[in-house]
Amino acid sequence: MADGKEIVRRMFDEVINNRRLELIDEVFAPTFVSHTQQGDLDREGFRGFVTGWVGAFPDLRCEVSQVVSEGDRVSWTIRATGTMKGDFNGMPASGKQMDFLSMNYGVFRDGKGVEHWVVMDMLTMLTQLGFIPPQG
Repeated sequence: MADGKEIVRRMFDEVINNRRLELIDEVFAPTFVSHTQQGDLDREGFRGFVTGWVGAFPDLRCEVSQVVSEGDRVSWTIRATGTMKGDFNGMPASGKQMDFLSMNYGVFRDGKGVEHWVVMDMLTMLTQLGFIPPQG
């Protein structure tokens, strides 16, 4: 059975970077919930988010780093890069590139993700994409 570190890497390497969204059901439990800055997402909500994200950023890449595991708990950092070629979450395509970090924490049981918390550097991302003026 896969441990949390393996599941995290599979989620980003296979599901997001290789666009294999059909694997979401294999890596997340049916009761999965992701706690985001915009609200909670169940497994289907997460699938919808990822579908929209890779649709708007066709060159989206997520690099996993700083993975730390203890028991059924895992924390990790993601560096997300990509060019906004389509509309996303009410924002029109800007044609600009993003390169930002997110901090993540998850609970994994029976080889699947069951709960996830994420804090994304939204200020950096929105500034890079041109939706917020540069600060300072």
